[in-house]
Amino acid sequence: MEANRRLTGPRVLDGVRVLDFTSVIAGPYCTRLMADLGAEVLKIEPPGGEFARHVPPMRQGVSAVFSQLNCGKKSLALDLKHAAVADIIKQLVRTYDVVVENYSPGVMARLGLEYATLTQANPALIMCSISGYGQTGPSAQRPAYAPVVQAESGFEQVYLQYQPSLERPLNMGPPVADTTASLQALGAINGALFYRQRTGQGQHIDIAMFDAILNTFPKEFQQHYWPSTPDRLYGPFDTQDGFILVLPLNQKHFESLATCMERQDLLSDPRFATTTERLANYQAFTAIVAAWLRRLPSAEALAILDTAHIPCANYRSVGETAGDPQLLHRGMIAETEDAAGKLRVPNSPFLFSNTQANVQPWVAKVGQHNREILATVLGYSTACIDQLEADGVLCGG
Repeated sequence: MEANRRLTGPRVLDGVRVLDFTSVIAGPYCTRLMADLGAEVLKIEPPGGEFARHVPPMRQGVSAVFSQLNCGKKSLALDLKHAAVADIIKQLVRTYDVVVENYSPGVMARLGLEYATLTQANPALIMCSISGYGQTGPSAQRPAYAPVVQAESGFEQVYLQYQPSLERPLNMGPPVADTTASLQALGAINGALFYRQRTGQGQHIDIAMFDAILNTFPKEFQQHYWPSTPDRLYGPFDTQDGFILVLPLNQKHFESLATCMERQDLLSDPRFATTTERLANYQAFTAIVAAWLRRLPSAEALAILDTAHIPCANYRSVGETAGDPQLLHRGMIAETEDAAGKLRVPNSPFLFSNTQANVQPWVAKVGQHNREILATVLGYSTACIDQLEADGVLCGG
């Protein structure tokens, strides 16, 4: 069966134009996905490039992280602190559908580019502001990055309660607060585009990482109001030569696993007779599974479990995962090109039956599209553009 990834044809956001004032991850990931979906994204960054252009790993002076998050976006490099540049943005916004920014709350207003001002030029504009704690409220002005938000939201303590041998939170791993906020921003923007299509009205969207990450642990949030202890730990089982993951959750898994272990006596054990009893005694059952797995090599155990259709997995590295046949089947490992050459990146996770969604095969250099945008879109002369790039002042400015 072929994967449902179309490589040609229309895209769902064809014709949508986005001004991107975002940096690092919370924001750039959202607009990267919009570019995958067909939007024309123009990234506004300072003349030296945004911060993430300097984040390792670096290839010949080019950040691979930046390239992955900014494929397919044009680059307009301008110093927003100059009044003339604010005027350029106000002219540009007339022909754009969406503005996405993740500055600290109040920065866009200080630049003269807040939603109320921009909608004077384009009343149907959709603007999405992504921040740590939101645009208003007692914490709005606090500096916030993913590690801060993940610590303060309870997210890291939630992970700690599933680590019986640890007494303090783990070091932060992937920036879940950043990527979650980006995904929720993407959904909100597309919802606002649909609403505008029906009503003609634009609007301002306020996305907070603090709010976004709170939605990632529903069970643990409810345990605050309805106290209970963690009833199931999903973690590694030791094998003869390593460790694997096994999740015997439903009745069929339980019965199949009992058969694999040649422990049919467990089928009549009152601790495991019903789903309720089995979940309540999950740790007792997995202790029996653990004793069985310790006698088997990982490969043999996984083969037995896969044959019995019991959910299981090997713990793999990113490099091992990148070669997974399932990902290759779905076209999930793609290639783009930046100033350092070819780069493998995760493709768009959206597979549509009638439209395409794919990572774009290019990454812009800083300011690569300055003259195209200023001359072709806004009609500035070469002399005016030269003067702007030299001292931030337009002709007559």
